[in-house]
Amino acid sequence: MPKQIIIAEQHRIAAVFGEDRIQELVVATGSHQVSDVYLGVVENVLPGIDAAFVNIGDSERNGFIHVSDLGPLRLKRSSGAITELLAPQQKVLVQVMKEPTGNKGPRLTGNVTLPGRYLVLMPFGKGVHLSRRIENETERNRLRALAILVKPAGMGLLVRTEAENIGEDAIVEDLEFLQRRWESIQAEANTTTAPALLGRDEDFVQRVLRDMYSTEVNRIVADSSGGVKRIKQHLSAWGGGKSPQGVSIDHHRETAPILDYFRVNAAIREALKPRVDLPSGGYIIIEPTEALTVVDVNSGSFTRSSTARETVLWTNCEAATEIARQLRLRNIAGVIIIDFIDMDSRRDQLQVLELFHKELKFDKARPQIAQLSELGLVELTRKRQGQNIYEL
Repeated sequence: MPKQIIIAEQHRIAAVFGEDRIQELVVATGSHQVSDVYLGVVENVLPGIDAAFVNIGDSERNGFIHVSDLGPLRLKRSSGAITELLAPQQKVLVQVMKEPTGNKGPRLTGNVTLPGRYLVLMPFGKGVHLSRRIENETERNRLRALAILVKPAGMGLLVRTEAENIGEDAIVEDLEFLQRRWESIQAEANTTTAPALLGRDEDFVQRVLRDMYSTEVNRIVADSSGGVKRIKQHLSAWGGGKSPQGVSIDHHRETAPILDYFRVNAAIREALKPRVDLPSGGYIIIEPTEALTVVDVNSGSFTRSSTARETVLWTNCEAATEIARQLRLRNIAGVIIIDFIDMDSRRDQLQVLELFHKELKFDKARPQIAQLSELGLVELTRKRQGQNIYEL
């Protein structure tokens, strides 16, 4: 499926289009963002919940770290009690794993990871791991052997999906960049006064391309000439000095702002509404709550089929495709319960579930789907990646 990427660097918003519809949004706003690395100061330790609050420079809210996320701090000691691992006023190197929501501060981890184009460096990790989306066994063996060969001693490596069919030189260059970044963070941590921000993806264009660019992209539009220049530089660097074939890189010059011209703002407003209409007259209702998100499917004014069974099956199939898109677009995470229209036929149930599985494969957050429950509900979980659209 051909894709377009629209980058509004001025607003730090990007959108990925597929089949003329927005599939995903990238928004980098707020004082604390996922993957930010901080040198923090422990404010207080709470043994009752095996956690601690860490000052990372926000006067209103401290970060929260659980004993299970201490990483290297825990590995160095034999004790598992948090009071023996952390103490007030202790300096700790932490990374934001969940952005602040409501009254809650950011969730922190000591297991720092640094994402690159082809690899993720885990300074406190172990071994070599490969993306499950790399399915070709020959390619998996090649990438695993290369990763084992180049992996820095005492660290871990995750090979990303984007490394598939990429030359060794480009992958090694990506690793060297990540190592230099880690060395810079360590050096700054030894000389700076806590609390302090040590590492962030400041280049929004690079972040969008790193996470969203693939061979399916045939057009990228940026809102500045500088953005266009950096897009070309990054793609050329990743291509071994050659610009990618079949990709149009354009500077938005229309009088209407880029987010209005490509209807990104309109799509965001629509995504904040509970109701989403389906092509054939049905609709879905998406209701987020504190504990989970509930999705209800309704046939509405569907008139395309002559029998009730066909109406239900068609509506549920359209809903499965749209729900998968809405999960990415709204960045809904946690527990999700979907109430499809009841289907008496087991064959129809399996057809809808099979289609839903297929659509969820495009989701980088790796949703884990369960089968139909006894009440006819589909239950799944989706990994949190940044704030959802309601929080933003």
